[in-house]
This record gives sequence, C-alpha cells and structure tokens, in this order.
Amino acid sequence: MWEKKEIWIPIICFALITTLLLLNQTLPIDTWIYNKISILITNPLTNILKIITMLGEPKTIIILSILWTIYLFKTNKKEIKPFIILLIISITFIILLKTIIGRERPDILRLIPIDGYSFPSGHSIISVAFYGYLTTYFIEQSYPKIIILPLCFIIIIGIGFSRIYLGVHYFSDVLAGYSLGALALGIANLLRRKDTIL
Repeated sequence: MWEKKEIWIPIICFALITTLLLLNQTLPIDTWIYNKISILITNPLTNILKIITMLGEPKTIIILSILWTIYLFKTNKKEIKPFIILLIISITFIILLKTIIGRERPDILRLIPIDGYSFPSGHSIISVAFYGYLTTYFIEQSYPKIIILPLCFIIIIGIGFSRIYLGVHYFSDVLAGYSLGALALGIANLLRRKDTIL
C-alpha cells in the first residue's frame, strides 16, 4: 500500500506545508492570498459563501453520512467498511492535528463566529474525503464524468475558498486540509480495491 502515489503524495504535501508552518506561523502566501480575496467581500457574495461553507459543516456531513450509509446498506454493503474508515481517519486528522499544532485562527475580518484552532482546515479535509469518495463511487457506477467531476471540483474548491474568504482559515490551512483529505480518500480507495489496508 505504501508504494501507492495516492498515499505518498498527500503525505509529502502535508509534511512540506507543516514544516513551513513550524518555521513561520504566518506564511507570506497566506497574507497575499487573503489580501487578494478580501477585496471581493460583498454582502451578496458573503451570503452565498456562508451557504457553500455549510456543505462542509459537521452537521451536514453527519446527516449525509447517515443517509449514505443507509443507502449502502440496502445496495452495496461491502462499501460500508471503507466509507466508515474514511470518516474515522478524517475525524482523527481533524481532532488530533488541530490539538497538536494549535495554530490560532487568522486575526482578520471574521465573517462568521467560530471557535477552535485553525490548522488544518477540517472543512477542507472532509470536503476532499467525503465528496471525493462520492465522486469516485458514482463514476465507478457509470455516472457521467462530465457532470460528476466538475460538480465535485466546484464543491471542494468552493468550500476551501469560503473558509479563507470568511476569515476563519489561512490558505495553508486549506491546502493542508486538502492534502489530508486526499490521504484519507487514498486509504479508503485502496481498501475498496483490496478490502484490506495491511
């Protein structure tokens, strides 16, 4: 398993981002990107992005996960194991790494109330893991890629963009979250193909 690129590439990306973060709590690219995004702030766009960011909220993911598990139980039971492991890995990444690294959230215009640490972005982790998993599944079920892939891309990028725009995450938080989400998804997909992670 450990020779697979879907495992090593996300690990390397996350390690690089984390190393840079430990050397400098605020990366120049974080400030640069937020400055570019902040000039876009308007009430209509803020309202839209508040809705988009809800797609990565814990309550949303819990509800969708329950519904998806019920669906799998009725249609494809063998998919339940990797899906549950995907969720467990993602949640573990979020809780463990936020606690260990303890990066404070950006001290900038915050457009929504929020608590907790900043790094990595939990919304970004779960968006890649959860929606990426659904995308993989639907494509394997012969749903049209021309619809599924762009929709997944829009959701994932939209959630990450919303977290920066709303002032609750740095760009590096989002990028690290994407890396960890890809890692969780890679492990789940290996498990789906081989029915084992050993």
